[in-house]
Amino acid sequence: MNYKLSLVIPTFNEEGNIEKLLNKTHDVLKNNAITHELIIVDDGSTDQTRAIIRKLQKEVPEIILIPRDNERGLASALVRGYNNARGKYFGSMDADLAHDPKHLPEMLEILEKNKADFVIGSRYIKDAQFTGKPFMNKLASLVGQMLIKIILGVTAKDTSNNYRIFRREIWERIKNNLHPEGNIMITEIVYLAQKNNFRIIEIPIEYVERRVGKSKLSILQETKSFFKNIYRIKRRL
Repeated sequence: MNYKLSLVIPTFNEEGNIEKLLNKTHDVLKNNAITHELIIVDDGSTDQTRAIIRKLQKEVPEIILIPRDNERGLASALVRGYNNARGKYFGSMDADLAHDPKHLPEMLEILEKNKADFVIGSRYIKDAQFTGKPFMNKLASLVGQMLIKIILGVTAKDTSNNYRIFRREIWERIKNNLHPEGNIMITEIVYLAQKNNFRIIEIPIEYVERRVGKSKLSILQETKSFFKNIYRIKRRL
């Protein structure tokens, strides 16, 4: 089948979120006549995440489960998902209900009308809402975005949010130049898209920090990884 959208959703122990997210996402896309596949890349969940997904697959054939037991990490999960995607457009979102699927039709419409090649759901532009995140974490994220602009020259205001849709040809163009290590790859995708002269647009979204479960990365871990990897990207310029 020719899908319009392939949406990649990495998971690890998301039993409290995944059913609600998949049902809502599928309903939004179906109600807007958007053919789609929901590619769930699961990193060895030890709770009921996989069981819930397999149950949903019986009712929603658009759900694809890619189980991984010997790999970990958001970056490699996205690579695995995109490399298995069959859609005209590729996208990603988090599994923890931080991203509202209601924005997907608007993002796709921008691409379909050829107003852009890459659409980011942004937390840092006018009319966006960013709630639930501790002040220090939000401050660290904002400082990180400033450094990305200064060091890499990326003009988008929110490169680290994993809520975006882009043309398939962007992935085909940049995938061999990516170094999928750490969450910085989310930014690296935007950087390489801009470097290859693809048009990038941001739309305001409502971002709500995790509603169920605990954060899997500390601010210290993220900060150390950020500085290590941002300069790795810079050295390749």
